[in-house]
Amino acid sequence: MYKIIVISAVLAFALSVSLIPAIIHACKKFCWYDSTNERKIHKGLIPRLGSVAFVPAAFIAAACFCIGYPESRPLEYAPLAIGAFLIFVFGVVDDFKDLSARKKLLVQIIASLLMVFSGKSFTTIGSFVLPAPLSGFLTFMWICGMINAFNLIDGVDGLCGGLSALVFASLGIIYLHTNATMAAFCFIIAAALGGFLVYNKPKACIFMGDGGSQFLGFMIAALPLYRSGSGFEVNKVFSMVLLTCIPVIDTIAAMIRRRRAHRSFFSPDRAHLHHKLMNIGLSGVQILILLLSVQAILCTVVCVSLLFDAFKAVMIMGATWFIVLGAFCLLHYANRNALKNKEKSEAEGRSVEPLVLSASLTPHHQI
Repeated sequence: MYKIIVISAVLAFALSVSLIPAIIHACKKFCWYDSTNERKIHKGLIPRLGSVAFVPAAFIAAACFCIGYPESRPLEYAPLAIGAFLIFVFGVVDDFKDLSARKKLLVQIIASLLMVFSGKSFTTIGSFVLPAPLSGFLTFMWICGMINAFNLIDGVDGLCGGLSALVFASLGIIYLHTNATMAAFCFIIAAALGGFLVYNKPKACIFMGDGGSQFLGFMIAALPLYRSGSGFEVNKVFSMVLLTCIPVIDTIAAMIRRRRAHRSFFSPDRAHLHHKLMNIGLSGVQILILLLSVQAILCTVVCVSLLFDAFKAVMIMGATWFIVLGAFCLLHYANRNALKNKEKSEAEGRSVEPLVLSASLTPHHQI
């Protein structure tokens, strides 16, 4: 079992890392570049179709695993594959056509309902058993939320891919002794992302695009819906909320911010987590190192806490989540102060400029 998992993961990495140069070449040939505007950090012409390499690499490697591992029961994962394919394809279409928010949401709803109606959902929160309607509704909202959360966090070179790879690696470790097929899928996607990150690290040669970020959000939301060992099963909701808390809190903040401003949730702005960190003086590389370090700590906390009994695990994860939330609040106020200081400096600069001009004109009038 372990051998076929390793071989499949290596295949995913090899396919991904070898396909990216061809994608970059095609993007340059046909001028398929990411758009630039005032809210985006990058400058210059950067291809945005990295997902066209790492997503097919993951699918091919997963298919090879299912062929080589007779106990994989691939039909059980058909809704997962179909939903992921829909999200990926329409995400790539969005990279070319800029689909309306309604069309993107419709595809997300279809993919989410595929999982819910196939019987895959969160059934418990701790020891509390969820009624079927509530279970389906919460799972539906969870999947749609994750798709958009990972789409929104994709703002710094290597960030979305790095965060996702760490989450998938953690889920692979958790599933390793209880569900070999799910563990394999997690490690395969993490390895395919590794091949992409070779070219997406700062300064990136290529971006993943909406096809990639939405695919990752869907898979991170959907993979934990499959059964695992009792330790993770009891605390699955708490574990996933902590593993994904960086994009989740950023998305919740965006929802509150846009509702307060009476704007659409899908309207862009420059107030996401990475924008705030840039405002207080961090570079893109420093932002990436900081957030990936925090994510690595969160993944470690989840994996270690599952070794304890359910109550202790919840306490550990809950305390960690509130620490992260507190850090977000501190960053919010630091960002606000940084923006106020910037505005003050600009205002003082504008007020000084006329004085300089008048001083330079005075001698001329005297002459």
